[in-house]
Amino acid sequence: MNPGNRAILFLTSWYPVASNPSHGIFVKNHALALSQFQNVIVAYAYSCDKGPYYKVEHRNVNQNLVEYIVRYPKSSSLLKAWQSFSKYKKAHRLLISYIAQRHIDVIAVQLNIIFPAAVVLPMYKSAFLGKHTIVEHWSGYLENDGNYKGFLLKYFTKKCFNKVAKIWHVSEAQKDAMKKHGLDGNYELLYNAVNTKTFVLKRNEPARVKILHVSSLVEKEKNISGTFRVLKTLQDNRFEFDIVIAGGEGHELVTAKKIAEQLKLNNISFTGNLSPEKIAEQMQNSTALILFSNYEGMPVVALEAMSCGLPVFASKVGQLPFMIKDEYGVLVDRGNEEQMLRELKKLFFKECNFNSAAMHDFVVKHASYEAVGKQMNEFYKEVIATMTNTKG
Repeated sequence: MNPGNRAILFLTSWYPVASNPSHGIFVKNHALALSQFQNVIVAYAYSCDKGPYYKVEHRNVNQNLVEYIVRYPKSSSLLKAWQSFSKYKKAHRLLISYIAQRHIDVIAVQLNIIFPAAVVLPMYKSAFLGKHTIVEHWSGYLENDGNYKGFLLKYFTKKCFNKVAKIWHVSEAQKDAMKKHGLDGNYELLYNAVNTKTFVLKRNEPARVKILHVSSLVEKEKNISGTFRVLKTLQDNRFEFDIVIAGGEGHELVTAKKIAEQLKLNNISFTGNLSPEKIAEQMQNSTALILFSNYEGMPVVALEAMSCGLPVFASKVGQLPFMIKDEYGVLVDRGNEEQMLRELKKLFFKECNFNSAAMHDFVVKHASYEAVGKQMNEFYKEVIATMTNTKG
């Protein structure tokens, strides 16, 4: 990006880094989508066990997308919360200074996942005058999640809704929950973006049924134990199939493996985190994706599976009821293991009639980089026009 170019600044609470490559990957996908139409710069600060600290990592992702990332040390004292707050602000002051020195004309600040980045939003708005928007992915507002609590979180969240130009949400349930918490504004649904050049329509049906699950493996949200109980019952009913569990790390991965061991699940493999290319390969070589979650927003893995033509067996949560038609997969009531078992059995009896081409076309129309980037760009074009007319 050349100095003096105008750009949209993505201020984000989550973003993929080498130590956590899937954390906030949907934010990067949105940045990639919008970068087809606008210059985009990403500002992200995160705590880490290893340095270098307080040094801006400058990465040119493509001609129109640049990442500015700063690491700061984790806190371990009794004043952990206060120290973290102070270090976080110090990291962002460094980012603001670094960006300002490059004379980039920031059109708007897009706040991606409200907290904790909302804490430093006023600093960015003071440095780069202009509108701000919000893209919220967090499920904490939902009753089933219940993590929208605490004075500081609520204070900074409500504060960033003051004079917000646009709020993009990823599910109708999320929007309704946010409004119930008094977070009003100009809402608009925005699909998570899928790289349809990586997640291409390709079906390599395995010799026997292969069921794939891709997630962070967080039990409260993804219902790993319920998923494994259903698959164990299938095995007990003498159905033969393979299971691949992709994603997860640390405690979540260890816990998922223990649950599988306790249930004595057979023919199961855990891959850990995979690159998008490897995930696409798994999807192209599987029979179905299972996402038996307790709650969701708009799971990008479901859209990625559909882009590969892979049917999705999921719960009726989040935006999934608006995405999964009968020809794309099957939806069951949240937590209803008997219903999920019954639907999965149909795979073995060839009773399913899915349309892989229609799935892929749906993703191209609603969730491709082109479609999502165009939607965001239409709004920012209006912002640019308003700024031009004001200056004129």
